[in-house]
Amino acid sequence: MGFADSYFSKQKGFIALFDESPSPNLRFVVVIPAYLEPDLITSLESLVKCRPPEGHVEVIVVNNMPENASREVIGLNDEIADKTAAWINKHSTNEFHFLLIKSLKMPEKEAGVGFARKTGMDQALYRFNHNDYPAGIILSFDADSRCDPDYFTAIEDTIFKYPLLNGFNIYYEHPVTGYEFPKVVYRAIVEYEMHLRYLNLFIRFTGFPHAYHTVGSCFGVRAATYAREGGMNKKKAGEDFYFLHKIIPLGEFHEINSTRVIPSPRESGRVPFGTGAAIRKYIEPGEQCIFTYSPACFHDLKSFFRTSGDFYRMDPDQIVTTISCLPESIKNYLSDIHAPDSILEINANSGSRESFTNRFFRWFDAFRVIKYLNYAGRLYYEKVEVRQAVTEYLKESGISFPSGIPDNPDLLHILREMERTRR
Repeated sequence: MGFADSYFSKQKGFIALFDESPSPNLRFVVVIPAYLEPDLITSLESLVKCRPPEGHVEVIVVNNMPENASREVIGLNDEIADKTAAWINKHSTNEFHFLLIKSLKMPEKEAGVGFARKTGMDQALYRFNHNDYPAGIILSFDADSRCDPDYFTAIEDTIFKYPLLNGFNIYYEHPVTGYEFPKVVYRAIVEYEMHLRYLNLFIRFTGFPHAYHTVGSCFGVRAATYAREGGMNKKKAGEDFYFLHKIIPLGEFHEINSTRVIPSPRESGRVPFGTGAAIRKYIEPGEQCIFTYSPACFHDLKSFFRTSGDFYRMDPDQIVTTISCLPESIKNYLSDIHAPDSILEINANSGSRESFTNRFFRWFDAFRVIKYLNYAGRLYYEKVEVRQAVTEYLKESGISFPSGIPDNPDLLHILREMERTRR
């Protein structure tokens, strides 16, 4: 019997894909989806060069493709898989072991990074279940990412510090200079990362308690928590956001800022949103500018969250009256989603203010925050260039620019420091 037997009883069609048993000292399993990834071995080398943790490590590479892939795609993907297998044979040890799922063919309707990530994470869970080790850590990484040498030891330190930890994200920095990509790509990734950090910082400013980065190459989850919360989803895009926002509200979710993951800034047409899509749109003729939400959106949202505790034990008329006094954008959004009814239901199921607050932010969760921002950006506050938005945010945070507003890379550096040194 293993701690995750119940989980696997619900996973129709699950098959253990590896015959060899895991090391009894297995503590970390890194999962890497890989579809037409020519730089995969660079990512593997980045991991194997890390300082070894006390526990043993496995890396599961999920070489995948759609079941209807063309002959050319199949040939290229298989060639990458063969090179990866040869590299693995030279570098795999008992303490740092590599496993390859070769040529995983995914159903056309489900083919994508979510399906591949779930496949690898389920295999990781199965191996921890084999050892009946619920404290194992499943790490999500990408085939075009790299990491600092203290990647595993920093994670190990965090686990020691927070023994009840459910999950965590890891600090990241995209490369913003170099010769691997055209200059326009580096300009694009500076603006896009500015947008991501501005968004996360300003959402925290509103008082929303679950504001964390959700980057697919930069998170980890406790094996027992993964099983208890139903595992990874199969979404073709945004699988990391959807999964992590099941884990974050549980509590004991932490940020690891003492090491770094370095995701790729490359453009991509595989998914409709995210880094690759944003870079691709930026470099199209006539674009070359990233827009983000107006600061006014966050101020309106903050006015709502500031009153959220007051809704506890309010009667229906008081709830309606309180909402009617909020700024137009949030007031009308709440009307559209029938917020008074939801708040009444939350009250009916809350025996204390703490219980009410927990339920409130499970209702008005990260999905609703983003939906509100899109609503307000569409109907009330026109989106603004990210440079302008970041400048306004920094000025509100007390950061002045006596010599003029810095260039975008310097603005990004300020945001990075604000997040990395936050306590």
